[in-house]
Amino acid sequence: MKNFDLERFRGERGQIHCVGVAGVGTLPLAQIFLKNGFRVSGSDLLATPGTEALRAAGADIYQGHSADNLPSPEKELLLIHTSAATPENPELAAASARSNAVLLRRGNALAVLATLYRRVVSVSGSHGKTSVSGLLAYLFREAGLQPGYLVGGFLTGEDGRNGEAGQGNDLFVTEVDESDGTHTAMFSHVGIVTNVEDDHAWSVGGAEQLYANFQQYARQAETLIYVGSPRTDALFADHPNAQRLDPDLFTHQDELSLFDPDTLAGWGAWQKLNAITALAAAKAIGLDPVQAAAILSRFPGVERRMSLRFKNDDFTIMEDYAHHPTELRASLTAFREIFPDRRLIVLFQPHRYARLERYFTDFAEILRLADRVFVTPVFAAWTASGKYNSSDLAAATGSKAKAVSGNWDAIAQSIAGELQKGDLIAVIGAGDLKDVIEPLKSRLI
Repeated sequence: MKNFDLERFRGERGQIHCVGVAGVGTLPLAQIFLKNGFRVSGSDLLATPGTEALRAAGADIYQGHSADNLPSPEKELLLIHTSAATPENPELAAASARSNAVLLRRGNALAVLATLYRRVVSVSGSHGKTSVSGLLAYLFREAGLQPGYLVGGFLTGEDGRNGEAGQGNDLFVTEVDESDGTHTAMFSHVGIVTNVEDDHAWSVGGAEQLYANFQQYARQAETLIYVGSPRTDALFADHPNAQRLDPDLFTHQDELSLFDPDTLAGWGAWQKLNAITALAAAKAIGLDPVQAAAILSRFPGVERRMSLRFKNDDFTIMEDYAHHPTELRASLTAFREIFPDRRLIVLFQPHRYARLERYFTDFAEILRLADRVFVTPVFAAWTASGKYNSSDLAAATGSKAKAVSGNWDAIAQSIAGELQKGDLIAVIGAGDLKDVIEPLKSRLI
């Protein structure tokens, strides 16, 4: 966001307060503000290791929401909240009544934070944002550039860390959110668009508004890197400094030859395209592509993105975050590529009733690519019911699919009873499905 006076909230006269501070996107935001010299407070219903670390670093953290959690009225207040917070929240209501308070959604606050850095590399798109931004954060850090970063998932092996302030306020890497339109607030040195589909159109006023938001985001990037498609080609045709990446991997053989071949063997096509996209961004900020590809080949991954969760002589469990038909197809195709001789067992959790209704036929068609499918209850998010449920999806998928229900232990028991030695079990979804993994593992040891 341009022309925002962030300095009025720095030092003794101001404070930043985060409602829902334990969230995966809000917690690192608070940490980075704190490390940049701002006084920070926050509240959440949950106490987590992250909030305790934030408190230890000097933030004022409260459990539960109350107007009393806000700083004294004479302080200039920047209140940051997620899109899920309602006006009835007592902290939002109290801050709204203050003349010296500014309220920002988390995505808009992220754009404000980015103004503290000289070069911003941001990643938007319907799919792949977390993977590409994670690749770039890892790359720039390992290359010695000391970037700030904020990624929407936890980097593997990083002990639950998904953001850092960096050093020197030169480079900042972040993903930006199209689902609530807040990517339109970001101004970037390098902007990246991985793809554009109509997912989340229901959240921003329809598909045309969603596409217009992507155009605005792109216009605000000095350099735009995007993966070509009929839609993205049309949306970004007028950008004066755009680099189009061909989605066909056969056109990228020179770039792929720079990566470690053993690493490439473990990546599906989607991951390879993400790496090509990250390599293009590395070149745009001046890194040597040979050095960049060598570092990217060592990338440990992002949690819940094609993550190995269990392996013994008989079974393998993998987890993936796919929750849109395009992502689901890419995930199943990658599993087939990487494990060609395994029976593919899919445990799938639909994510949001609106998405299940919009893509119901597509989900059913794609799930037929698996050998056996178990569909759990829908992760409802903000809506408690919808036109279709998990039983409907299992029925539409066909005889190889079965709806399962109950707690995670019961679901794990139901699945384990049908497994055969050699099976690859793919746990796929963006909700709380991850909680089935431990009870499932205990039955396969």
